[in-house]
Amino acid sequence: MHQQLPKEIDPFRFAHNGRELEGEIELTSLSRLKPSLFNDAGTVKVKMRFDIDQIGTPYMQGQFVTELSMTCERCMGELLYPITIETLLGLVKHERLVSKLSEQYEPWIIDESEFVNPADVVEDELILALPLVPKHDFDCLPKEVWQSGDEEVGEKPEKQASPFAVLSALKSKK
Repeated sequence: MHQQLPKEIDPFRFAHNGRELEGEIELTSLSRLKPSLFNDAGTVKVKMRFDIDQIGTPYMQGQFVTELSMTCERCMGELLYPITIETLLGLVKHERLVSKLSEQYEPWIIDESEFVNPADVVEDELILALPLVPKHDFDCLPKEVWQSGDEEVGEKPEKQASPFAVLSALKSKK
């Protein structure tokens, strides 16, 4: 089943109606995420449930599942990075209303526009979940390239003269 998500939704109306969305988004369509990827093949499985809580806060509960192809920063090869994101976003129309949200919600600020693209919030959440330095969880480089800066081959450091040696020479002249 490869169901596409709608391009525009009204999240507040969806919350008031208790709507649910389920579908997939092609990684190729996520232009802000693309530069972080080794390969943009694949999809994101998306589940979004909109509702209103007991105190009247509209929210979106989402689950986003994918496997991203990233570049390992050690070997510069492909790294498959599975991601499962569970998120709970409180819908607010203005930034000043963020402080009124319950602690359980992360804010989803929906500006003046009535309609939003659900792929944008999925892309935001994926970008936030990316590792700072993607790397394999095993030694992906040969042992020959692993070397700490402390180990120098065949050289012994010269013993440095103490900076106070000049002072002791002056003291002995008196």
